[in-house]
Amino acid sequence: MLSNKINFFCPNCSSDKYIGKTTIGKNYKDEPYKNVTSEIQCAKCFMDIPSIISENISPDKQNEMSKLWNEIYKPSHKENAAQCSKCFRYYWEIEKYLSENNISTKDIFYQTYNPKKSIGNLICKICDPSSFKLN
Repeated sequence: MLSNKINFFCPNCSSDKYIGKTTIGKNYKDEPYKNVTSEIQCAKCFMDIPSIISENISPDKQNEMSKLWNEIYKPSHKENAAQCSKCFRYYWEIEKYLSENNISTKDIFYQTYNPKKSIGNLICKICDPSSFKLN
């Protein structure tokens, strides 16, 4: 885990610890992520939180950011988040489980072909751990 070189506040769980900050690879044209350029992953709940509502937030604005997260950003985040097609866990739930059980988290999904969808099904490391073992 990185040392807290930035002032982080998680509006999902109120933690001040983070794993890392990443730039968003794809550009969103629609709200609420239209102006989001980076996210910070919380070390407690493993959610990727837009930096505009989690970085350098003054204590008097934390409740407001939590409300924004829960009402605006989180529903959109869940709608677009990677999810296992077997257990239906979201990526942050899988990462948290793996971390709590000291299991390497480098890869958490593999994709299977699904002719009924334009994208394959995701299978997580919890549902099929043997597929992630090195030969």
